Amino acid sequence: VSQSRYWCWAYIVDRSYSKNPEYYTRAFSIIQEDIIKLFEYVEPSDINNATYSFRIHELLIRICNEVKANFKAILRENIFDPKDKYGKPRSEKNWNIDDFKIVNKTHHLDDYKIELPFWKGQLNIRKPFEAWKNNLPLSWYQAYNQSKHDRVHNFDKANFNNLIDAYSGLCVILS
Repeated sequence: VSQSRYWCWAYIVDRSYSKNPEYYTRAFSIIQEDIIKLFEYVEPSDINNATYSFRIHELLIRICNEVKANFKAILRENIFDPKDKYGKPRSEKNWNIDDFKIVNKTHHLDDYKIELPFWKGQLNIRKPFEAWKNNLPLSWYQAYNQSKHDRVHNFDKANFNNLIDAYSGLCVILS
């Protein structure tokens, strides 16, 4: 991560991130082990970006669920209280990616980049939130939603490229 060393410890110490932050970092550790295990079968390389499988799909779903959980934890801890179009409070179960963009305003997620030193090819630097600079949707998050809601027609969107971008996004949030 191309930011200061603050990221190594801030998530655990800073109460404004979440209650019980160890649950989020433990989940990340397990996901990281599973990503490394996947690398035994799919080489981290540009040439494999279109590769998709049930394992990749499963990991993409898990990672994006962690992305959502982390965003919700940050918003909850910072007393996020959104209203619907009638001025009534929206429950947490109705928070979505548009709500999560609020975190970008304070945390500048769209400025972070993740370097994958073991990657073969040109795509070893990932900027998972860069699309938010231009108020565009995150392609990896859209792929997650599309493959989650209609796997039959969108299974190929749960590919290695989107998985690595989602994983990089989770790394950024935890950083």
